[in-house]
Amino acid sequence: MKSMNELLSLAHTVSPFTICGEGNVSQKVGDNFWIKASGTDLHTLSEEDLTLCDMNGNQLDPSHKKASIESSFHAWLLSFDGINFISHTHPVHTVKIVCTEWIYEFADHRLFPDQIVRNGTKSCVVPFAPPGKSALEAVKSGMNKFLDKEGYVPNLILLQNHGIISLSSTAKDCAASTLMCEKSAEIYVGCKQLGQIHFLNKDQVGLVDNCPNEQYRRDMYQ
Repeated sequence: MKSMNELLSLAHTVSPFTICGEGNVSQKVGDNFWIKASGTDLHTLSEEDLTLCDMNGNQLDPSHKKASIESSFHAWLLSFDGINFISHTHPVHTVKIVCTEWIYEFADHRLFPDQIVRNGTKSCVVPFAPPGKSALEAVKSGMNKFLDKEGYVPNLILLQNHGIISLSSTAKDCAASTLMCEKSAEIYVGCKQLGQIHFLNKDQVGLVDNCPNEQYRRDMYQ
């Protein structure tokens, strides 16, 4: 099944940002979604490690492995129009940032053009909450605040003291968002070590974000 192969490819691409069963991926299929089973590894994920859930996060087939404890926030995020794939990982350089007060600066500013192209002009910040129902409520709260302020669904969510969530219409774009976030985080941490950071200003960010050539590059991943 091609669509399942896309989900497995996403898992394998982002697997370097997880160890020992960390992280999860999901894909909306009709009125349901596939998600990585609890405790399975992204780098070896196979069809047998995927579990089918309804859009409330409930496991549909008891013969499948136990669904991820984070199925509920996957279900909620997949309910947004145009969101078909989700990747949740713990990239080391990014986690360094989300475990500090600098998470908000990293979310609200951009350093270079490709960060804007793959991660948007801003990222959503979600306060820490333990996995499960508490994480769902935190994601809802953080996302709704972002939507009220910015007016669009972000493709990158920063989870305080936890990790990141990338969400997109395609597996390719979802993976690209994850990879670019970690590259941006490594550059950000390096800039902090070297001295004062020179961020792109609002006008510069707008020029890149609205550039037809950059939109063409975005469309290639849709």
